[in-house]
Amino acid sequence: MNEKRNTNNVHCLRDSVKSFMLCALALIVVVLINWGVSSLPAANIKPDVSTEGLLNISEETKAVVSSVKEKVTVYHVAQAGTSDISLTELLARYTDLNPNLTIVSVDPTLQPNFVSQYTTESLNNNSLIVVSNRRAKIIDYSKIYVTSYDNLTDEDYYNYYYYGIMPQGAPYFCCETELTSAIDYVCMGILPTVYLINNHEEDALNSAMITYLTETGFVTSDLTIVGGSGIPGDCTAIILNNPKTDLTVFEAQTLTNYLKDGGSVLLITDYRYFSEDSMPNLSSVTELMGMKSADGLVLEGDATRYNTSPSYLLPTAGSAGPGASLPESVQALICNAHGIVLNDSGAAQATILLSTSSSSYLEKDWENTTGFDEGEDMAGPLSVAASSTLNGSGQFVWFASPSIVSDQWDYYAGGANSAIFLTTLTWMGETVGSVSVQPKPIEIHPLTVTQGAANFWSVLITVCVPLAFIGFGFFIWIRRRRR
Repeated sequence: MNEKRNTNNVHCLRDSVKSFMLCALALIVVVLINWGVSSLPAANIKPDVSTEGLLNISEETKAVVSSVKEKVTVYHVAQAGTSDISLTELLARYTDLNPNLTIVSVDPTLQPNFVSQYTTESLNNNSLIVVSNRRAKIIDYSKIYVTSYDNLTDEDYYNYYYYGIMPQGAPYFCCETELTSAIDYVCMGILPTVYLINNHEEDALNSAMITYLTETGFVTSDLTIVGGSGIPGDCTAIILNNPKTDLTVFEAQTLTNYLKDGGSVLLITDYRYFSEDSMPNLSSVTELMGMKSADGLVLEGDATRYNTSPSYLLPTAGSAGPGASLPESVQALICNAHGIVLNDSGAAQATILLSTSSSSYLEKDWENTTGFDEGEDMAGPLSVAASSTLNGSGQFVWFASPSIVSDQWDYYAGGANSAIFLTTLTWMGETVGSVSVQPKPIEIHPLTVTQGAANFWSVLITVCVPLAFIGFGFFIWIRRRRR
């Protein structure tokens, strides 16, 4: 009896060991499978099923991120439990592209002084801070989800101005646009420098425009051209923002040589101060670049091409030069401009950047506007901004109104003026703003179900499926009874 009992105990122990080994083996297999799945790219684990492809990464982003050869850390600043899911999943896809890119979550509640290391401004929850050994860049959450009002109708404008009804804009997910640009910026070797000439009573760029330049990747500095001095070697472009007095002969010759050597100059003038007679030296530079001033005030005769006043122009963007990089929806608001006449002769190739309609005209006696005078005034279309290239390298852009850099008029234009200004400098700089990842629209697609389809699915779910389970249960019960 004892021997039989011992034998049974041995068998039980052996079965227990086998069960334990199988359980351990199954646990190891599960752990290995889990580890293997977790090491797969995020795009394979959680495929993007959204219609707009919000989490799909463009080829341009893949090229930019894959080329990063230094350590870059993206800090995701969000309180615990409040992380944006779309943002988190997109960040995971970025880390799959390059091991040098690291994502670190930061809870500002637990680390209240962390953000102050990089900015003095308060950040919204779910903002990003992109950091390299060179520099850092902030991406506030307000820039990740943006509402665009570019495609508003005349009715939308009418309701807004007269009744204060805010139009419904188009929402966009801009995380890839902002993050890829930030990574490109923090890894850039030498930032391009834009010099502003400041000794002819030029207007200073407002703080908003300086911020735009900095965020785009430019460094700004003042420049005074005096006898014996030249253009700094790190100069990407020179800006003359509404000079009130003429250049000296030396300054004009210095800019001429700079353009002939492949430099870039951006000129902004005011019809009240600039004319060929009042500024002959500066005019010699514009003529070298295939342009000259049409002195007077440009007035628009087409009511659909101006805003509230005939001198508040809504010009059409050209398709060459900087205009080739402008989105079709960008609509500038150019106020109180003089005209620009293009001259195709010489080595410079000039193209229109912004122009009025054929119903516009140039009022030469702008202090006493009496309507179009066929014998005195110049008929449209008229150019109010133009660009040119000298010998295939030197670049020159001329805006015939200071409103292009006015924060007030940029606000009324919905940011279009600053976009055109920055696009122009990017066209000149060639080393910044190279990232052109487009924001992704967030569209709500309503599910439309016919009444017939609704009845079908209602009967299927509430009647057919329960009856199927009940019938299957009876089938199993009958089989067991027969046994």
